[in-house]
Amino acid sequence: MIRKTIGFASNLIIILGICVSSGAVAFGVGERGALSHVVNDLCVPMQEALNLPLPCLKVDAKQGFVVIRAPLDETRIIVVPTAKIEGIESPLLLQDGAPNLWAFAWSERDRVAAAAHRALRWSDIGMAINSARKRTQDQLHIHVDCVDVRLKRALASHAERISTKWSTLDLRPRDDQYRVKSIGAAGLNRDIFKMVADEVPGARSHMELQTIAVVGREDRSSGDRGFVVLVNSKSGHAEALLDHSCSTDQSPTDRR
Repeated sequence: MIRKTIGFASNLIIILGICVSSGAVAFGVGERGALSHVVNDLCVPMQEALNLPLPCLKVDAKQGFVVIRAPLDETRIIVVPTAKIEGIESPLLLQDGAPNLWAFAWSERDRVAAAAHRALRWSDIGMAINSARKRTQDQLHIHVDCVDVRLKRALASHAERISTKWSTLDLRPRDDQYRVKSIGAAGLNRDIFKMVADEVPGARSHMELQTIAVVGREDRSSGDRGFVVLVNSKSGHAEALLDHSCSTDQSPTDRR
């Protein structure tokens, strides 16, 4: 009996080791289907068989998404639907009843703070999705990580111009021009994909060209919290607005 138990434990360790290493390798080979493979051939079956999400951090079968720690980045996580959705251009995202992946992604932000080894404010964290041309994987995924310090400074210097109506924020030469608007803390209750499709001229018919970032925003005097939504419609790379090293330009305070 003892030998059987030891044998089962040894086999389990081997299986887990294979799963973890397979997940790391799958991200590294540059195959555009690697992310889908990790989610549906490794994480979901492991969750179903052993109640372990490995090599993912979490499998939420009810809501239909998984959370993955991005390889080689200590703080960045990736939120991925379990359904096959190729990317931002998928018409499935604009259908009634589509899962609100932005809300799911924001709900997992504490994983970023835990890995950062320092307290992060609400406004220190952001989310991003790349355009079809700039992505490396053909499975929809939202990046969650610290906001790049340079973006924080740009938002602060243009704070008076950022309102609930779309305006322009020029991040050149480091990046490009973005349409920006602010939404309240409850703004994520409305799916950001649908917001962009409905409000950005030409976006609905060319979602593959859109790149989107959503970053936390807070008024330190009033304590009000919300978000800034940034959209570029020229096949951009909004992930570049995040800082995967999670550096800081100020003394951190508790974001709660």
